Amino acid sequence: MSQPTGLAKKLTAAALIASTALLAACGTGGSGSSTSSSSSRKADTNGMYRVKSGDTLSLIARANGVSYTDIMRWNNLTDPNRIEIGWRLRVRPNGSTSTASNTSSSSKSSPNSINDDTGSNVSVNQNTEHNLNINPELQNNIDWTWPVAGAILVRFNGSSSKGLVLDGAESDPVMAAASGEVIYAGNSLKGYGNMVVIKHSETWSTVYANNSALLVQVGARVRKGQMIAKMGSSDAQRVQLYFETRLNSKPVDPMKIMPPRVQ
Repeated sequence: MSQPTGLAKKLTAAALIASTALLAACGTGGSGSSTSSSSSRKADTNGMYRVKSGDTLSLIARANGVSYTDIMRWNNLTDPNRIEIGWRLRVRPNGSTSTASNTSSSSKSSPNSINDDTGSNVSVNQNTEHNLNINPELQNNIDWTWPVAGAILVRFNGSSSKGLVLDGAESDPVMAAASGEVIYAGNSLKGYGNMVVIKHSETWSTVYANNSALLVQVGARVRKGQMIAKMGSSDAQRVQLYFETRLNSKPVDPMKIMPPRVQ
């Protein structure tokens, strides 16, 4: 399956550099959404929180004023990359005990299981695709969402694949992964077809390529989850979305910053 290559060089060409410079003094439109999401991740009166779609340990921890490592310790988690919708996690200390500390060493829980508030073991889905990155450079306050729900066809490897290829059907909606401003909307770059680039902050941007139609123009401010394009196969061999996340114009693995994808 073919996919775009060389976007790093092409997107730093005059058009994108000029657009980025013009936007340097502008903020993004995501602050209100982020605040709302943070409040929705607060613990209940028992210090517990039920995992919902779009949650990550870092977002849950930030909303409750604790470290993600505390949540891991309190819930007997061994891998910060794996959480599942429906889990009830302790996100605030409960006196001198916690969900994790109440689990005796003789309980024989596997390293990849936690205890919910009833004491029963909840197995971790080994196929959960989210990869929480604990590199401080990648920590951010942007409230992300996936642009499409389709399966991942090609993963990021940093060389031949500097983004993800996501599956879908012709004309499926393509959503903005976060709030921001459109800095490119066109089809002048070979291999990318109809493409949108959104600037979310001074350092973060996203790329959406191979669309059948674009629904936004340069300079438009978009909200997280807003439809910005329709999926297609422009400059591609099949219907797909080529999706990149960029930090300071360099591609980074979307799996390290995006919410979990529960299969």
